[in-house]
Amino acid sequence: MKHLFEQIDLKPFNWVYRRVSEENFEGFYHWHQGCELLFVYRGQGRVIVNQQTYDIKKGMLFFFQPFQLHKVHVEVSPKTPYERSIIHFDPLTLGKNTSQIFPGLNALLNQLQNGVNEPQAFNLEDSYQYIYEACEIFNKSLHTSNWEEDSQLFLMQLLSCIRSKIHNIDLNSSFHSNYRSLYYSEKIMQWIEEHYMEPFDLGQLSDDLHLSKSYVSRIFKRETGSSLTEYLTIRRMKQACQLLQVTKKPIELISESVGFGSVSYFIQLFKKMIGTTPHQYRLYHQVNYK
Repeated sequence: MKHLFEQIDLKPFNWVYRRVSEENFEGFYHWHQGCELLFVYRGQGRVIVNQQTYDIKKGMLFFFQPFQLHKVHVEVSPKTPYERSIIHFDPLTLGKNTSQIFPGLNALLNQLQNGVNEPQAFNLEDSYQYIYEACEIFNKSLHTSNWEEDSQLFLMQLLSCIRSKIHNIDLNSSFHSNYRSLYYSEKIMQWIEEHYMEPFDLGQLSDDLHLSKSYVSRIFKRETGSSLTEYLTIRRMKQACQLLQVTKKPIELISESVGFGSVSYFIQLFKKMIGTTPHQYRLYHQVNYK
């Protein structure tokens, strides 16, 4: 199993240029320590983040906050490949010299990075050629001595495209829900968000959503590519990681507070999914926590 927390060497960014998947694309729920911008050239599928689902298509740009649980679920084949460019970055390092030159864009970055219920998906198909060329120029600049300045400029270019899309939208409003009904999987994830710390009751979930038990499991798998049990377990692990990092609660209490009845099972599962024991995770992340 892949580790759910991806420790990415940012310094000050990590750049993936035009990666193509034509088969065996294994999307999985995960999070990482920096911000992520994902630009799509081609692909069909969905991005699941913040208990919401967004369609993947040409020209979509996605923004993921640090330590935010998300998944890219893509249906790939030689006829329908998935092509994307990705930049992971530390906003404090990458944007340290741009705050005075681009105060508005830095304010936007801060809001996207730290805000609650911020928009995370932007349809920039009308700016596709501009972003395509910006990515190409930026990729070439990595082989020059000016790569650090160019990386900051590249980030500002992407933020400028985002700003042009949401210029007339209140960032504090949930514009995502204004034009369509929620997917069933979104309703299920929202229910889990309220109940993951409790013993899981599929009957209560299905009753609250007025769906059958079998349909709840089936529709969640179809819409997200993951089982309901897998998502619930990962959501609990995400919360456990946060508690280990920012509190001194005993591991036994953390295990109980995120819905695991057995601490030994929690420790065993944590090591399998995160790649280390809860105690080792706490020692490392509390030392490095800012």
